[in-house]
Amino acid sequence: MWGDHMRKNRIARTAATALLGLGSIAAFAGTAQAEPIDYVRIELVELHCQKNSEGDHDEAYLKITDANGNAVKVWPGNGIKYQTMGTGYVRSMADGNGNAALVLGKEQARTLTLWDYDSIGGDDKLGATLVTGSEVGAETQWRSVEGSGGVYVIGYRVIDI
Repeated sequence: MWGDHMRKNRIARTAATALLGLGSIAAFAGTAQAEPIDYVRIELVELHCQKNSEGDHDEAYLKITDANGNAVKVWPGNGIKYQTMGTGYVRSMADGNGNAALVLGKEQARTLTLWDYDSIGGDDKLGATLVTGSEVGAETQWRSVEGSGGVYVIGYRVIDI
């Protein structure tokens, strides 16, 4: 297990160095390299609707802030715009797990924001929660988010990669 972890860190460090084109520069200059970042991944589990925000249902989708602070849609995946959610609905969020924006360093944090799609006007924010890389290895986390009259619970795990 430890050897596997070290090999992954070495591969990540080599890939990052190659991407930045720093391998030969660092070796030539004899400078010390910074410690590699230990990465984790947010694994989306489920979305529970305790109370939808409007009418008989919401059109829910989830965004995450990426490493540059940009909001990136992560769920639903597979090109689907939103999932219909009504009070009592439970939806798997597994189809959003392939998104690269869900990867972060153990010392970093990302904001998950739930939105209600609106075909007329702006989308409504249904709430947000902060996820930190230091949550790695914990059981599934259940976070309540509220906004625009809706109440939802987002389930996720933070796993080592």
